[in-house]
Amino acid sequence: MNNHKFFGNIALVLGLLAAGSSFADETSTTAPAQTLPGDRGLASVNRNLEKNPDNKGLQNASEQLQRNQLKHAEHMEKRAEKREAHRLKKAERAEKHAQHHEAMGRPEKMERPGKMERPGK
Repeated sequence: MNNHKFFGNIALVLGLLAAGSSFADETSTTAPAQTLPGDRGLASVNRNLEKNPDNKGLQNASEQLQRNQLKHAEHMEKRAEKREAHRLKKAERAEKHAQHHEAMGRPEKMERPGKMERPGK
């Protein structure tokens, strides 16, 4: 009787390992797609809405997730605009700085007559 339980447990463990490894292989070969925040939630809510189209809570959740995605997209656009403006200002300052130093000129170094040559250098 004990052998029956032992072999049954081994079969169960081997079955779980095989199922787990096949699942890991399937997920590792698929490339991750670019997603927006809220995509998974919106997909889940929409699936549930198909099952229960008259559910007010799901309708509310779907609308809210869509608003949030729109708000996020607008925020990212503003952020990109700010970054571009900052990059342009920075380049302008660097150009102005370079022109200033070019116009000023660099003073020539004076030769020091008392300096002796060192052998080996």
